[in-house]
Amino acid sequence: MKLLIKNIALLVHFALFHSLVIIGLVISLSASSFAQAVNTTKPSATLKLSPKQCIALHYGQKCYVDIDVQWSANKKGAYCLFSSQQDLHLACWSEARQGHYAKEIVSNTNVIFYLTEKDDKQRVRLVAAELEMAWVYKKNVRSRLSWRMF
Repeated sequence: MKLLIKNIALLVHFALFHSLVIIGLVISLSASSFAQAVNTTKPSATLKLSPKQCIALHYGQKCYVDIDVQWSANKKGAYCLFSSQQDLHLACWSEARQGHYAKEIVSNTNVIFYLTEKDDKQRVRLVAAELEMAWVYKKNVRSRLSWRMF
């Protein structure tokens, strides 16, 4: 009888020890995932592009415009500004909440400007703005096969 009580006490002690280990693991895993969630929260940002449209005379002509990009983020960080015209960044800032960039753009297609975090290799866009191309004279819709008497 004494041996049975000793074995039952040993089993209870063993089960209690394992349940405490499991509870400890659950708490540490949830704490680390919460810390990762806090650290991976992306900042939010706004981006203002001026002007928003570039106008050329004839359809397909290149447009020349001096653009002005202003951005601001909800927290300080390292950010880079990119455009769809090139792979390299246009400008980068460190420990900044806002920035300004100005440059002459030459293009005949729409240009997208976007802000990313500097260390983000995948270039996830925090915010983007598009410079749209427009032409005064659109495509010539007249068929080349038509003819005139006079």
